[in-house]
Amino acid sequence: MRQALTLVVALSLLVALPAFAGWDEGVAAFTAKDYQKAADEFRTVVEKRPDEWRGHYMLGLSLQRLKRKEESLQHLRKAYDLNPNECSCKLALADSYLSLKRHGDAAALLDSVDLATLEPAQQAALYQMRGSAKLALDDPGGALTDFAALVRLKPNDADAQYLYGTAALRDGRTDTALKPLSAAARLAPRDADKKRTYAQALIAKGQESSNKQAKRDAYTEAARVAGELVALDASYDHRMLKVSAELGAGLYGQAIETGRAAVAQKSDDWLAYFYLGQAYSSADQYARAVAALDKARELAREPADQRRVWNQLGYVYEMQQDFATSREAYRRAANQQAVTRVAEKQEAARHNQQVEDDAKRLAEIEAEKERLRAELDKLRGGDGKRP
Repeated sequence: MRQALTLVVALSLLVALPAFAGWDEGVAAFTAKDYQKAADEFRTVVEKRPDEWRGHYMLGLSLQRLKRKEESLQHLRKAYDLNPNECSCKLALADSYLSLKRHGDAAALLDSVDLATLEPAQQAALYQMRGSAKLALDDPGGALTDFAALVRLKPNDADAQYLYGTAALRDGRTDTALKPLSAAARLAPRDADKKRTYAQALIAKGQESSNKQAKRDAYTEAARVAGELVALDASYDHRMLKVSAELGAGLYGQAIETGRAAVAQKSDDWLAYFYLGQAYSSADQYARAVAALDKARELAREPADQRRVWNQLGYVYEMQQDFATSREAYRRAANQQAVTRVAEKQEAARHNQQVEDDAKRLAEIEAEKERLRAELDKLRGGDGKRP
């Protein structure tokens, strides 16, 4: 995108320029994208007219497209030094700085540009480059401002929307990110990167929301987008994104299906079995959940991952009222609060069972009393009197 914008700016300078030896040939070659020939021709111009900024400028652009970054920078810097008031020189030099990851130099140079002097295409180039520089300089707020301006200039540009959305996401503004990321995915329906980022933002929204309906809506939309993503590219990572969204949305049947597909695709990753175990747990298929989670436990290597699995196993056994096994699983998960809760449940269950057993015994005693009364009645002739 950066090169496309600056190329528009570069080509706007090719009209009505002084005729130098080699200039027309260089322009023709550059326009035809024969950048090596263009560089050769513009080098001739520079050798004959070393103080003419246009020759250095076009030679720098030609070298830039040949990936000769350092040499390109030298000529673009020379063009800028010869004509520091020319905005196109500033934009091209900033672009060169960015290609060499000199983000501070790029941002400082672009800050010096008077936006009122720029054409819309040049403004778009500036906002895009300066926003990228600020993002690299860990200034997502500044990047967000520039990318918002870029979107206003190019509302139907998927890349512009994507840059704005990703900057907002990086700045922790999930709600702000969702609209441009949705637009980017809509405008570029076959771009997997844009769909993936949009789905990830929706999952983040679901995680952050305290409102149950808003949470479910975000996860449901994430599951839909992730489904489109899998249709585009059925990679393991995309399936894992889809199953996590489906779990959040409460689509447990779909999560089981997706989890199984992920396990079949990569059977040595604990996380696939863990997600599948969660799906089975939520669908009350506890025996299958235990089998999947046991496999996840075997494959997990990091202590934190193992604790996650043990915690889920604790939940599954708790739901089955196997309190002793549940307490042990929670203990291994270092979840003392759950251990205490299950112990209280176990004690309550023991007490309830005792009450139930006592009630059963009392009922049996009463039944026996009634039986004995009936037998006594028979002995008395059925009327309670001796014969």
